[in-house]
Amino acid sequence: MRRFLITLSTLLLSSLCANAQFNDCITGLLQAPSAEMERKGTLLITNNFLNETATPKAWYYNTFGYGLDITLWSRLELAYVMTIFDEKNHPYEGQSYRSSILFNQDRHFAAKVLLFKEKEFGWSWMPAIALGVSDPFTANDGKGYIESDVSVDYNGYFNRFFAVATKHFNTGWGEFGITAGYQYSLRKDYNRKGPVGGITWRPSWLQNRVFSPQLVVEYDANTFNAGIKALIWDDRFELMFDMQNFRWINFGLRFRLHIKGGV
Repeated sequence: MRRFLITLSTLLLSSLCANAQFNDCITGLLQAPSAEMERKGTLLITNNFLNETATPKAWYYNTFGYGLDITLWSRLELAYVMTIFDEKNHPYEGQSYRSSILFNQDRHFAAKVLLFKEKEFGWSWMPAIALGVSDPFTANDGKGYIESDVSVDYNGYFNRFFAVATKHFNTGWGEFGITAGYQYSLRKDYNRKGPVGGITWRPSWLQNRVFSPQLVVEYDANTFNAGIKALIWDDRFELMFDMQNFRWINFGLRFRLHIKGGV
């Protein structure tokens, strides 16, 4: 009973402070990336509520995002992500509100490549190591980030590059994971530059086919976050709830489809 109460208290505290890769819809910690990958042939369909503080300054209001993500050969993850603009703040002449939220959206790509798997080559100490990129291109009068002054006036809002390593450890209390890395962004209005890292924990006594939670604490190069992600109903769904920087709420739901045989 004591163990149950401790776990319940931890879950309730964590649910007040998380964010599960809401902006890119790929696998990761909360706001920070990780080297974790889905098994090959996994398709993720993600829908998120985004607090304005989780997005660049072009969104000075709360919004919604959604995306499609697939893992290929268990080494490559690709995502296509859409973030909705609000007509009240980005009006287009002649558009109805319904048309605006359907078509006035920012679109960007994200990708992650797994260079090494954990324990590859038979080395028990080997962590997983991955490289990733988000929103690498911008439409700035035909110029890219290198040639142009990247600011709130142009797209490429979610630009970042990262390198991370993740290692997991099994204990009597469950599985712990440690992630450390570095990310860089070419944008001047989206402070996501610097070291990143975090710790994950899957309590062993709470893992089952109906509900399998993971607790996360992290630093995303800008804020400290903590939270919970939970696999539901034989890994068919993933529920995410977050209070970024212990103040701002984000939440989301993923549908997970494991393609038979994989790709």
